[in-house]
Order: sequence, then C-alpha cells, then structure tokens
Amino acid sequence: MEDALDEWRTVLLYRRTDGAEESASFFQRKVRVFLRCFSFHPVRYRGIAHNIKEINGRLDKIAEDKDRYQLTSTAMISRLPRQGESKSFIDESSLLGRDDVKNEIISYLLCEPREEEEGSPIQTISIVGIGGLGKTAIAQLVYNDENVKQHFTCRVWTYVSENFDERKIAKDIIVGLQGREKQANLQSLESFSLDALLDNVHRSIEGRKYLLVLDDVWTENDKDFEGLNATFKCGAPGSRILVTTRKSTVARIMRSSHTFQLNNLSPVICWSIIRDIALREKDQRTCEEFKPVGLEIAKKCSGLPLVAKTLGGLLRFKTSIQGWENVLNSELWRMEMVHKEVFVPLLLSYYDLPSPVRQCFTYFAFYGKRWHLSVCHMISVWMAQGYLGLDDDNSLLEQKGAEYFQCLMDRSFFQGVKTRNQQLCCEVHDLIHDFALFLTRGECISLKVPNGNRSLTMNRERTPRHLTVRTKKGFHFPEFIPDAEKLRSVVSYGSDDHAPISERAMRNLFNQARRLRVVDLARGYHGSAIPEEIRNLLHLRFLNLSRGRNLKRLPDEIGNLVNLKLLRTTGCLQLACYPKEVVRLTRLTQLLGLIVRIDRDDPEEFSIGDLAKLNKLLVLSMKIVGNTINVGEAKKVKLQNLQEVKILVDGDIAEAEHVILESLNMSSVPRYRFQTDYYMDDGFNESRNECLYYSWA
Repeated sequence: MEDALDEWRTVLLYRRTDGAEESASFFQRKVRVFLRCFSFHPVRYRGIAHNIKEINGRLDKIAEDKDRYQLTSTAMISRLPRQGESKSFIDESSLLGRDDVKNEIISYLLCEPREEEEGSPIQTISIVGIGGLGKTAIAQLVYNDENVKQHFTCRVWTYVSENFDERKIAKDIIVGLQGREKQANLQSLESFSLDALLDNVHRSIEGRKYLLVLDDVWTENDKDFEGLNATFKCGAPGSRILVTTRKSTVARIMRSSHTFQLNNLSPVICWSIIRDIALREKDQRTCEEFKPVGLEIAKKCSGLPLVAKTLGGLLRFKTSIQGWENVLNSELWRMEMVHKEVFVPLLLSYYDLPSPVRQCFTYFAFYGKRWHLSVCHMISVWMAQGYLGLDDDNSLLEQKGAEYFQCLMDRSFFQGVKTRNQQLCCEVHDLIHDFALFLTRGECISLKVPNGNRSLTMNRERTPRHLTVRTKKGFHFPEFIPDAEKLRSVVSYGSDDHAPISERAMRNLFNQARRLRVVDLARGYHGSAIPEEIRNLLHLRFLNLSRGRNLKRLPDEIGNLVNLKLLRTTGCLQLACYPKEVVRLTRLTQLLGLIVRIDRDDPEEFSIGDLAKLNKLLVLSMKIVGNTINVGEAKKVKLQNLQEVKILVDGDIAEAEHVILESLNMSSVPRYRFQTDYYMDDGFNESRNECLYYSWA
C-alpha cells in the first residue's frame, strides 16, 4: 500500500515540476519532457490504478475470511503473558553486583527528616531502567534490610503494573497496614468507594513514619496520583516512597528527590550468575573448565541479570562444553527460552509505545550493535521512510522525530545518550538491538560480504526491506542481491583504502531496487561517476555519497529524484560541479557539499541563482566556484527557512564575506560560517562505530 500511494504522490510531484521548465532552453525542455514521458506514460497511470485495485481486492478477501471464520479484534497486549505480581521477599544471595546501589538508596531512606519536610510532599526515590535490569530485586533488598525495618513504623509493598488502578493501590496499602489476620474485615473493602478507601488509608498512616514501595509504575498522567498524594502527606516526617519504573518521565511526574538509573552489570558478574545456576552442583574444577566459554556467553547478557538467569537456566541442561559453545554461537533473538523469559517484559514496553514510535524503534535493527547513532541522522532516515508522516513542513516533521526519540529515551531504550562532536547521539543496548531483530524477523539484514562473492545468499524468515553491507579490504559489495526490488534501505560502509562498490554493482542495484528510500554509500563508492540508472529511484529521499574519493560527476538524471530530501557529497574532492538538473529537487531540506558557480548563470552547471528554486532548504553547506559575484543572480536567492549554512570559499574571494552574505540574504541565518578547509566539518571519525555522524553544526 505504501509503495502504491508513494508512486502516485511521485506522479503528482512530477506534474508540479513542469513550471521549472520555463527558464530552460528549448532543447533542454524537450529532453526533460521526453524523460518524464518515458517514466510516466499514461500506461504508468493505469498501472498504478491496477495496483490499487489489486490491493483493495486483497483487503476485501481478508475481510471476507475474517467474517467467514468469525474472527474478532483484540488488543495485542491482552494476549501477552502477564508478569506475575511482585512480592516483597527475595533471597539476597541470588542478587549480585548491586550492593553499592542498595546501600546508597538505604542511606537516603534512613536520613533524618528536615524541618521543612513537615507538611510537604513525601520524599520519593525512583529506580529507573529497562525490563530485566533488576529494579524490583533492588527494591526488595532495600525493603527487607534490617536497618530499614527498624527505622520505619510501618512498611507497605504494592505492585502497580501498566494498568494503573487507584482503588487497588489503596486496598493493598490498607491490607499491608492492617495485616492479613484481619482479612475477614477486609472483604468489605470491595464495596468501598474510592473516597472511603483513601480515608481509610489516611487514618492508617496518619502520624506514622512509613515506607511505601510502588513497584512497576507505568502511568505518565500526574492526575492519577492526585488522591493518593494528598493522602500520603499525613504521614510523619521522614516517611518515604520508593518507586520502580521503566520510564524516566514517571520519576519526574512523581517529583523524585533522587533518581537511580541502573547501570548494566559487568560480564564477570553475569558469569557469576550463570555459574551459580548452571553449575550449582558442580565442583570447582568443573566450573574452571567451563569458565572461558562461560565468560563469552556472559557478554551476550548485555549486563542484564534477567538474561544471565535465563541463559543459566538454559545451560543447566547442557552437560558438555560443546553444548555451551552451541549456545554461544546462537543468535540470542532466535532462542525460544529468551523469547519467553526476556522478550515478554520488553514486549510490554514496546506495546506501551504509540504506534508510530514502534515503527521508528524497529528501524534500530538496521544498524549494528554498539553503533553510536546521531539523533539528527536517525530523524532524517525516519523522515525518509515516511515514519513521521507525509507533511510538507519539514520543520514540523523534525520536531515530531525529536519527540519520538525522547519517547524512546524516556522508556530506557537507549544507553549512553550524550553530546559528541557537537551532536546528540546515543547507543542502542545490545539486548534492545536483539529485541528489534526479534520484532522484524529478517526484514533488517546486516552482512559481511565474503571475498570474491558476486551475489548474496541470505537465510531469512521474510523478504528483506533494509540491508547493511559491511566491507573491508578485499571484500566487495555484491553485484546481485536476491529480492532487491523490495528493499527500502541500503547502507554500505568500509574504509578509505579500497572501493567496495563497483560501478556495475551500483548499476545493478539501481535497476533492481527501485523502491529504495535510503541509500547511504559514505566512503563506499569510489567510481568516477554515478550511473545514470539512478533515475529509477523515484522514491529516494536520502542519498549520501560523501567521501567518494574518485567521484567526478553527478548525472543529469539525478533531477528525476523529485522526492529527495537529503543529498550529501561532502568530501568528494574531485567533484568539480553540480549539474543544472539539481534545481528540480525542490523538496531538499539538507544539501551538504553543494558546488555553486557564483560568477554567471551557467547553462550546464548549478549556479547561484538556482538556489532560489530550493526554497525548502534548512541546512546547506556549499563550495563557491568563481572569482567574482554575479550580484544580480545572487539577489534571486531568498532562503527564508535556512537554519544552518556553511560556505567554503577560495582565497581570492575570502575577503568578500560581507558581500556574499548580503547578496545571498543570509545575514540573518542563525548559524553560518566561512572556511577554507573542506574537511574541517566533514563529520567523520575513522572508527567504524562512529560513521553515522553525518550532519554538521
């Protein structure tokens, strides 16, 4: 459906660009009209209509089958196995590596109350982290600590879960405070109104120094806690609330005085957990024999105790080192036991996401583990894939993308969020990456290409939609990719000392994969020219050709890519000019590495006045060619939406900075700079894991 609708929108875009022909020569107009007629003959229109009719027929058949077999709709989350209600008891010997966090939380709980606490909201301490990190286990250790027991007059544990129920929480508190011995009297609580329950809680804790644990809180609506918060204030100074949650927003809503974001355990501690479960009854000598492979398996745990316990349970029935090595060499996301024990808690977090954000999350399966991902880059590819909608206002789409990223970050899907190279970036947790692979089940393929192999052979469960090819010296991009017509994304990366993608391979790719939205060949293509077959990629939104060290020419056919939003050729040092046809790319929002002739309106090369046609640009970096400025052409440029601009100038005109800014109407751009070193802001580090820092500024 997306393909059919996208093709129709592309037809409409082509019709809109007809007005761009007025300034072209008669011969150029004839050639362009011929190319467009070749691509969008009336037969093509009928083909789109036929595809839509076929899709509607398939949908009608699905609806008929639904009625025939009396199928009914149900929410996906209701079919997930529910987590058991948490308890306050735990065997302390079963939890390793959390003593420091436990002791720090206890110190906050036991600190003497300050005078200003009286009449103020009860201090709240939050433990935040993804499912399986041990939040509940730490809370249990704290709750059962002897010093904590003696410090508080009363303690209450209540399991909240994703379905927030104020009545249930109130009843749990009453039961916890009054004791199970009064169970007969507590049966009447079912008939109590919420106000009556809260009044009962008020009377039960009034004047008492209590500790309340709210385990597994999901709600982000602060109004849900209004009645409870008003009731909790009646406790004695020094009362505390301890919260466990997967969402940092919950900690903020509950105005936590201290928030603990749990770190991952070390592989050594994960190995200790695995050993204690898998080799519980074995002697020291046997443990030492299994230790080398056990430590390697421990690295697969990604620092999560839940994964370590699950793998320990799996390895308990493997009595040979060969059996352990089989587990080591297996993909975590394919293990059935991991699905049941580890991924079910993550599925709860996944289905708690808004539907559009889920689609953005699964795209992380496209990248390798431990990649440092630029947030700006991720938003650009989400936009290219249509995950952020089809609004023509790109600033709104970028804002939506930032909100989606924040939504994922608040739910602890990322780790290591920090600013690097002046950009906000993140790292996807190994287990989260495995979980994304589990959700996509073969739609995202990451491959190291075998040396000398001219075609790919892929073991997959579904037709691949997104392909990453990793190359190194002696390894080359394949000339044939099976089912390439379904691909939406292709990324190939390697090193600067070889050419992993041949011109023939690129031509075959462009002929096969006509549905591509993202093509990222940074440092991956060293041919002298981009094949003219690029005209086939009518759906392309994101094209990165940076660091193509031999690239000398872009084809005129690049003007066919009317959907293109990002084009980058930064670092292509032999690229002498941009073709005039780039003026047809009127949807561009980021153009990095543009080469502009400023001394005249050249009939073949992109010239300064042509920038007037690209009025949706938000980010621009360009190299100026020519020793004088044609002020008349420059005056045509009015890029009111431009947010960032970088201009590379030759020494001969570097003195005329103010003239350039005035001529281009760019003096009001929030961020601009001039420079003479073309690599200064190329945005690349040599490390493979950092090759996604594409945007500058």
